[in-house]
Amino acid sequence: MAKRLVEPNTTLYPVPVVLITAGIATPNVMTCNRIASCSAEPPRLAISVRPLRYSHALIKQAREFVVNIPSPAQKILSDYVGVVTGEKENKIATAKLKLAPAQCIRTPLLADCPVNIECVVEHEIELDSHTMFIGLVKAVHVEEALLDENGDVDFARAAGIVYESGVVRERPTYNFKVNDLRRAFELPSEV
Repeated sequence: MAKRLVEPNTTLYPVPVVLITAGIATPNVMTCNRIASCSAEPPRLAISVRPLRYSHALIKQAREFVVNIPSPAQKILSDYVGVVTGEKENKIATAKLKLAPAQCIRTPLLADCPVNIECVVEHEIELDSHTMFIGLVKAVHVEEALLDENGDVDFARAAGIVYESGVVRERPTYNFKVNDLRRAFELPSEV
């Protein structure tokens, strides 16, 4: 099969879509698709966040974050928290998300998500467009129904926790409109 050389980009699939909670006094939630497991013993996750994102400063200040893995039913929610800034809108309140206290850190987890992973920032790597935060996993919360007989997450039981396939972009590439999401949450449209 013939191949064509294209411009460098971040083509990688499947790409997990996760919701990151950050901040202690006034938590925020953001969508993140730049995430990877980067160490097994002890377990560590790496997330990359643009410095201009509101959550970036919250993670730097608190030195912790929670990776919340959404269910397929939370796809619109994942889009909404990814395009609206927490600097201008309390996305947690708007989306009527329930927060739950974490076990080992101060940043809350999203009770609405089936899997939550508490992380403490161990390292920061400043890259050209993003800061990579490497978090030591301190605790993992999983809905009972997703666990197999060994106590591991069985992704077959998860019925497609939100994984997408395609090029990672800063904005969705389909006919995405913020006002469609605002209607889904019964909010007034932006002007």
